[in-house]
Amino acid sequence: MSGSNALKRFSPKKTLAALAVGSVLFMSAPAAMAADGLGVMQGRITTEAGSNLSNAKVIIKHESKGIVRETTTGANGSFSLKGLPIGKYTVTISKDGYYQVREQHIAVTMGNALTFDVALDLEGSGVERIAVSGARISRVDTSSTTASQVISMSELNQLPVELDATAIALLTPGSVAGDDGFGGVSIGGSSVAENGYYLNGLNITDLRKGMGDIDLPWEAIAQTEVQTGGVSAEYGRFIGGVVSLVSKSGDNEWQFGAKAEIAPDSLAEPSLRMKDDGTIEEAKDGYWQETEYNIWASGAIIEDKLFFYGLWNPFEEETTGYGENQINDNEWKTNRWFTKVDWFIHEDHSLGVMAFSNEGDYTGNEYQRDDNGGRGDEIGLTESTYGGIGWNALYTGYLTDDITLTAMYGEITQSTKDNSGTLDQSTYWDLRSGSWERLGDWVGYGSSETEDKRITYRIDLDWVIGDHTLRAGYDYERLEIADIYTPHGDGWYEYFAAGPDNSYGLAEGTEYADLRIWGKNSETENVHTALYVSDTWEVTDTVTINAGVRYSEFSNTTGSGDKYVDLDGQFAPRLGATWDVLGDGASKLYASYGRYFQPVSPNTNLRMASAAYDSHIVSHLDGVNADGSPILGDEISRRVVADGSVPDADQLFNNKAGSMYSDEFAIGYQQQVNDDWAVGVRGVYRDLKQSIEDVSFNYGMNQWILENYDANTWHAGNGETSAEDYFVGGWFPTLTNPGIGTEIYYDVDGDGVKETVNVNADQMGFPEAERTYKAIELSFSGNVTDDFTLNGSYTWSKSEGNTEGLVRSDNEQADPGWTTSFDYPELMDNGDGYLPNDRRHNFKLYGVYNVTDDFSVGFNSYLQSGRPINAFGVHPEDQGYCVQAVAIDGTCYGRDWYGASSFYADGEAAPRGSMGRTDWIYNIDLNMSYTMDFNEAGRLNFKLNVFNLFNFDGVTGVDEQYEFDSGAKNIRYGYADSFQTPRYVRASVRYDF
Repeated sequence: MSGSNALKRFSPKKTLAALAVGSVLFMSAPAAMAADGLGVMQGRITTEAGSNLSNAKVIIKHESKGIVRETTTGANGSFSLKGLPIGKYTVTISKDGYYQVREQHIAVTMGNALTFDVALDLEGSGVERIAVSGARISRVDTSSTTASQVISMSELNQLPVELDATAIALLTPGSVAGDDGFGGVSIGGSSVAENGYYLNGLNITDLRKGMGDIDLPWEAIAQTEVQTGGVSAEYGRFIGGVVSLVSKSGDNEWQFGAKAEIAPDSLAEPSLRMKDDGTIEEAKDGYWQETEYNIWASGAIIEDKLFFYGLWNPFEEETTGYGENQINDNEWKTNRWFTKVDWFIHEDHSLGVMAFSNEGDYTGNEYQRDDNGGRGDEIGLTESTYGGIGWNALYTGYLTDDITLTAMYGEITQSTKDNSGTLDQSTYWDLRSGSWERLGDWVGYGSSETEDKRITYRIDLDWVIGDHTLRAGYDYERLEIADIYTPHGDGWYEYFAAGPDNSYGLAEGTEYADLRIWGKNSETENVHTALYVSDTWEVTDTVTINAGVRYSEFSNTTGSGDKYVDLDGQFAPRLGATWDVLGDGASKLYASYGRYFQPVSPNTNLRMASAAYDSHIVSHLDGVNADGSPILGDEISRRVVADGSVPDADQLFNNKAGSMYSDEFAIGYQQQVNDDWAVGVRGVYRDLKQSIEDVSFNYGMNQWILENYDANTWHAGNGETSAEDYFVGGWFPTLTNPGIGTEIYYDVDGDGVKETVNVNADQMGFPEAERTYKAIELSFSGNVTDDFTLNGSYTWSKSEGNTEGLVRSDNEQADPGWTTSFDYPELMDNGDGYLPNDRRHNFKLYGVYNVTDDFSVGFNSYLQSGRPINAFGVHPEDQGYCVQAVAIDGTCYGRDWYGASSFYADGEAAPRGSMGRTDWIYNIDLNMSYTMDFNEAGRLNFKLNVFNLFNFDGVTGVDEQYEFDSGAKNIRYGYADSFQTPRYVRASVRYDF
């Protein structure tokens, strides 16, 4: 077989190298089929003289499934085959009067469009070729502006990377890990709750909070695509990035295998913790170990027609934690499984069905520590269940050579149940010393039961018309969220010593107890619908325009079933242009603009629009019993935050408010330098144009009452009732876009008729929500030698504003849409600055060296600058918005209720992110893989992953609580409170046959 250098990239010896060059560098996912996890092959057939050839026949055959697709070239010699199962293909091109050409082992991946251009020779012009010699095979998709990276499971098996969506996404430029408090990945400056995750076209994003994907059996995954920008109109409901997965499936040849994996405690270094004296110690008394097994089978039930893949994946994690007085033993057992059936009904019609489970059980035992520090009497047992089932069916139809239709329906159910612990005992926390101290032998805060369900379907149509590839579709999604929570005992007690200037008017040092009684019982619903249309227009042979628009509608219901969020008119334009600079498909200059909308989280339904009860009873604390329970004196105050009824829908959402959305602008250049190396540069600007936040409306409401009270028009107005009698105090939640005026309906005067309450932006008192992200990404990938592949990137970025987004890292609020940001105007004083996901410099380098055909060494490393540090303290009553709040309401709730939650220290302004940064973080992970090939008897593989090889102990977070609610200085301020994960080892043995 003859072949050019371009074809040699796809020789068996260089498969990994070729994929590294072809997929790592901001590669552009095509508009077609990306959401379904299917591939695209496109190209142009010309004559030897360079003119286009129409009506040439292109036949491709999947080499392991045997399925065949064929098409003919258009007037300009181009062809496009969409909806292709991933894998290797044999391509045959023929036309009367020309020699036939054929090429084998052409790898089609998800996302990236494979470009296959070839020149045909006239018969009689020379020696007939049975293989392509003048072809150009390129993964620089000059037709798209989506920045993405595709990596296969075979590549991941040679890298020291944990098999989860977060770890894989972190390989891409522009992504940083979320704070240790709740993990996840921030893409393009977004919060970790603003990404979308898909498996075979099914939305597998966490149903309730959107923080990552649901738990999956990762051995079943074949390829992962991470889209970090320029995302096409078929995707929506996120403003961060997209992680799309495609599963393995059966082939004509039956295959079986098994794998056992362990991360042993004996090979894991102890975690670190900061002591009260500021020194760091190793937590040598802890225990952590994971074990996992995989058993699978796949093959053809009917050759070339019906294929099966099945996997069983039990997983177990065990931990032991030692507290000052307790020992906690925890065990999670998850019995995951996955199955997929693919039926190629006809050469033009196919149906794929998948199903999976991630159901599991948790057991927690808590013991008293005896005199020797070991396990004493058992305190309590907690048993719970979690997880559920997911499935979908995907139809693909090739209606004509130019029209492709896909339709998908799927469901996911995830639930938890925990009705254990010490049900009759309240929880007791002592904060009188200024730090949290647990008292008593209670186990668990309350009993809970949740059930969440996502129902989704979509239909997509592709139509190639000359130089235009049109794509249009409709998708629907319904989320059903059910939640029951009952507190144990009386509720949650906290003990305090009053500060010098406390909201209860107590003498300094007076001890008091705050009993919080909180619970809920609610069912709510979110519905998301969207229509989109896009066009990929080849203006010339070297210039392509991508234009599209997505129209979407979002709604949320209360626990009574009434809509309180009903957002429509959400038009999201997506526009991009590419230029094949050299005209050879090896380079691309591109630019893109896109608008992305984010729905209101289902979590907000539960926190704001459910049948919840929440009250605080504050009493003098006369003493504490031996079991931690309080000896209560006189009651000081009683505050009801929620009385157990479902709030009225028409007062929960500002009538003037619009959707949460972000704009992205990007420009980049990509160049495949030669057969071995590719480079890229990309500039990105993202701007959160509008956010939706929960705010307290009481300041604005009370100003409106003062301005609008009229004794002649108000039913109770007779000169004896003052406007202040109708004041709304404390927490009065409303969803709005901060910085705008607000209109709601509320029965202010109690006559049974709701008034239209309309206040302006100044009366609301909130600044506009702001978040900008600026970045320059440089990257490269290639082959140092035939056996050594290398991928690297450097990202300079800056993330600024006054909101991180749906969640808040600096106080570990994994509570999308319901954080303390914007609760009261005074909490936003000095709130503009560097955001928690601002990592100014980020270097990444990973690669694989094939020492021999059987033994490889892989590594993954990064160098990252630190995150901004804050100082949280008590808001001075005579500064910022507190002055206006006291004038309006007689109190400043952001100070009196929230304590040390403001950007102040010692009564002085401490702007967001202005207190320095944490140290740089260095990390190197190592992988070693050895395979024994027994030919017909199968292959045996041994693999060792060592994470944090040199056991670096960088500080990833510090205590940002500058002072306590009492105003007293926190001596632990600035102390490290989170560190790099210490070195640990994950070893596996695998057998395939």
